[in-house]
Formats: sequence, C-alpha cells, structure tokens
Amino acid sequence: MKKAGFWSRWFAMVIDNILCLWVFWIIYETILVSQWGGYTVGKKIMGIKVVTTKGKQLDWVTAFVRSVSKALSGMFLLLGYFWMLWDENSQTWHDKIAETLVVEV
Repeated sequence: MKKAGFWSRWFAMVIDNILCLWVFWIIYETILVSQWGGYTVGKKIMGIKVVTTKGKQLDWVTAFVRSVSKALSGMFLLLGYFWMLWDENSQTWHDKIAETLVVEV
C-alpha cells in the first residue's frame, strides 16, 4: 500500500473542515469513515482513504477513536498532525492511537 502524502491529507482535512463545523466533526468523520469505505468527502476528492494497519475497513468504534484522538494531535501546536512527516509509516498521533493508516487509492 502506498502511504498518502502530507499535502493530500492536509487538503482533505481543509475540505472537510469547510463542510462541517467542528462540533459535528466527530459524528461526521466517524460515520463516513466507518460506513463509506474509509472516505470523507475531502479524502474522496483527494484520492485517499483511512484503513486499519492491516489494510481493512474501519468499524465505527475504530473510526470514533480516531476522530476523538484528533484533539490530542492538535493540542501541542499541531505536533500530532506533523508527526507523520518523520514517522516511518506516515502516521499521525491519532493514526497511531487507532492503529490506522491513510493511503492513496
């Protein structure tokens, strides 16, 4: 599996944030990632999706854990998001917590 790059993941997040208020983000992402094959609208447009580290589709619990964990990734000057730049698997903190990867389709 080819790992998705920083910029495609970044623009997917920007697109998704434009579409949804932060209050609804967890519900939006949990439902879409778990029920729409690892995609959100932004990820679909950018040609990337979320999978488990084994390459499988996320169930709703894993998608929920990943969504909630994004708060931790953003807490310290977004360090958890930028972590993927030097991580060997291009994982953010929330990817590590949920045991997920974002891959190109």
